[in-house]
Amino acid sequence: MYHTTVTTPTSPSRPITPTRLQAKGWARVGRTGAHLLRRGAWYPVVRISSSHIVVLDVNRRNVPVDRRFLEIRYHPPERWSVVRCEPRELQRVPRTFPLTYAVCPRCRHRQAFSADARELTCDRCHNGAGLAWDELS
Repeated sequence: MYHTTVTTPTSPSRPITPTRLQAKGWARVGRTGAHLLRRGAWYPVVRISSSHIVVLDVNRRNVPVDRRFLEIRYHPPERWSVVRCEPRELQRVPRTFPLTYAVCPRCRHRQAFSADARELTCDRCHNGAGLAWDELS
């Protein structure tokens, strides 16, 4: 892994890891598989290798994921992802959580919403955006 040093007038030199560089795109898992990523959450792409492995920035850690499990786009998400839990996933999700929930495009917070909602404001980061019903996860 390589490091770059950045110096600003208010802070001393500090190493920048590849996860803090500008994202090469955004990815989310499209289906369940051999990964531990949450459905609906968009993660910055750090690197795409020729061996079909995509390295994602997941909570400031580089996580390799098979590209077959991912949906990749080159612009940051602007709308809330809508996720419907499948029956086999219910064992992993807390029972108090609804079967359909939304994921904030900015902070990846999961949030319940009413069935007729078209827009949501995040309880955590206060970002307001529309729901991406046409991209149901």
